Amino acid sequence: MRTAVLLSALAFTGLASAQIVTSGFENWTGTVPDGWEGSKTNITLTSVTQVSDNTHGGAYAVGLENTAAGHKRFTTTAVTVTSGSTYQVSYWVRGTGEIRSGLFDGRPTASGYADYSDYAVVASPGVWMQVTQTVAAAYDTTGAQFILSLRNTVGPENLVVDDVNISEGGAVESASIYDIQYTTDASGDSPYVGQTILTGGIVTAVLPDAGFFVQSGSGPWTGVYVYDTDDAVDMGDSLTFSASVSEYFNNTELSGVSGLTVVSSGNTMPAALVVETGEVALEPLESVLLQVVSASCTEAPGGANFGKYKLDDGSGFAIIGKAIYTTTPEPAVGNILTVTGVNYYSFAEYDIEPRMAADIDFTTSIAEAGVLSGVSFGPNPATDLLEINLGRAAGSNVTYTIADLQGRTVQSGLMNGQRTVLNVGSMAEGLYHLTLRSNALVKTFAVQVAH
Repeated sequence: MRTAVLLSALAFTGLASAQIVTSGFENWTGTVPDGWEGSKTNITLTSVTQVSDNTHGGAYAVGLENTAAGHKRFTTTAVTVTSGSTYQVSYWVRGTGEIRSGLFDGRPTASGYADYSDYAVVASPGVWMQVTQTVAAAYDTTGAQFILSLRNTVGPENLVVDDVNISEGGAVESASIYDIQYTTDASGDSPYVGQTILTGGIVTAVLPDAGFFVQSGSGPWTGVYVYDTDDAVDMGDSLTFSASVSEYFNNTELSGVSGLTVVSSGNTMPAALVVETGEVALEPLESVLLQVVSASCTEAPGGANFGKYKLDDGSGFAIIGKAIYTTTPEPAVGNILTVTGVNYYSFAEYDIEPRMAADIDFTTSIAEAGVLSGVSFGPNPATDLLEINLGRAAGSNVTYTIADLQGRTVQSGLMNGQRTVLNVGSMAEGLYHLTLRSNALVKTFAVQVAH
């Protein structure tokens, strides 16, 4: 038994109130509940019925039928919404089918529609369940219509909806890409999962017909993939936009983009983070612009690899993909390559995705990788001391830099001898990058400090 007092009619309020729509479907004009059947409704009137038995509250509910796989819209009449605001759509539903929320606000893209929430799958004949979903406005208008979109209903009950409440959540919360991505949870899930946020950054890559990658700053946790098939952007664009945060097959993803604004174009790309091939699958590097240096091709693109190939610099292999650019000419086993690209998670693997021919730098053999190919170091993990043996690179004017995963330099200097011992005892525990540079080449190693 519901104890809350139900409003008997659909109430509309201005922007001063957080409540936008409250409807118990109590008042009807003919075969239409008051405040519904807006101009964007495309479900047939015969599929909308007044229900008086087993209501969630009050005397009536609304029955909705659409047995087809394509969705049909049942919309409110006109209300006022504000660009940059989120709206919570909450309702009770019973029956069998799929239902989701949407919004028409007349925005200049996507024919004026916001991206829909995910479908709620209802399989509860005779039993009420509450559904709460979120949509975001990208346009100021007094002619907005909130949408209940349904498909795959099953009779005789189909879907019955009651007690709809739509409230304004206020301005979308702002969050940097770092804040969205950074997590200490073992699952790797973003702390913002299920929320709509306002964020922005520089477009580092465009995934054909599937969205883009955006990054703010350089280093771990600074990149994110945006699934967006409506907006056209270019590499180097500086963007702001609102989007929903989700985990799609363990990859943090932004979707349901609204209010996208290109602040400026032609901006300098964030610097690619130099990593070892064996580090590519680390969670902090998800969707970040990366570079692997002087790595050997251990598996060529032919056959079942479908254009992908593997590189290994001795730390473990990395997969080089072709979702954006196919490496041409195809590398052969034994070729040495330096590759730049975004780290993209697909088909249960992390791939570095080069974006253009300039992201691929070929050499032809191990010998051409230079004197740094014979460097050794240890112990790894290191506790107090880290010894670096330059091998045949001794006397080659090699410099070293140790940086943390935020890209901050912890130690640096010049190595003149065969053997150099560095004191890492005062460094905090964690993963660092040791970068050695000769006159012509750069090589980076992962070093773990554990006291």
